[in-house]
Amino acid sequence: MKHPISALKCAAYYALALVWIIPIIWMAITAVKPTSEVMSFTPNWVPSQITFEHFWALLDRRPFFLWLANSLQVALLATVITIVVTTLAAYSLARLRWVGRDVVFAILLCAMFIPWEINSIPLFFLVKDMGILNTFLAVALPLSALPVSLFLLRQFFINIPTDLEEAARIDGCGHLRILWHIIIPVSLPAYGALAIFIFIFSWNEFFWSLVALQRSGVRTLPIGLKTLVAASDIQYDLMMAGSFMATIPALIVFLILKRQVIAGISMAGVRR
Repeated sequence: MKHPISALKCAAYYALALVWIIPIIWMAITAVKPTSEVMSFTPNWVPSQITFEHFWALLDRRPFFLWLANSLQVALLATVITIVVTTLAAYSLARLRWVGRDVVFAILLCAMFIPWEINSIPLFFLVKDMGILNTFLAVALPLSALPVSLFLLRQFFINIPTDLEEAARIDGCGHLRILWHIIIPVSLPAYGALAIFIFIFSWNEFFWSLVALQRSGVRTLPIGLKTLVAASDIQYDLMMAGSFMATIPALIVFLILKRQVIAGISMAGVRR
């Protein structure tokens, strides 16, 4: 029999999970409702009939697969760049000794509290001067510089015992070989957590993508779904169908890497 406190914790966790999943269930149900029931004032959890007309209408009227491909390219590009750049930076902050290291890390931690939208104006002029405006790289590069990515990987690196590194140094290994053969293989759970975090964040990113991607051919999925909202009409049925299909790739990625995510977050304890 469970302890009363443990039972209360489990009940609280299940209640919180239910609160989070209710909007997703409502979205899925609304996506297969007839249009008349979608616009009904009285909420109806059980549709009178299941229809897929909203999905076919969305695919017929909008370039949904183009939006999907664009979002996938942005998310994959941002994930790859983040892993490469953050690996080098996190190793430097966790294992190397250099003047001002802790100060730099403290500044990066403070940057985590700065809202993402504040950087939009300087970022816009920066990517414009670089000549990458209206390209996927214009979205992926800023996303790869999120301080939280560096924090997660650095905290994992710093908790790895130094015994293997010291033995490798005795054998003549340098920093890059230690990083490639010791640190990275041990840190695969942290990389799984980092990859899924960046992928989902990039997949759902809307504000900066709306600023940096102004051509119709490079619209990502969130921007494309925004076109379903007109000044005098909101196509809720198509929006729900599109949102439901948009969640599937992110859900698949999470299900594939969920063990790495849990292990990476639980093992990345805070340590100075």
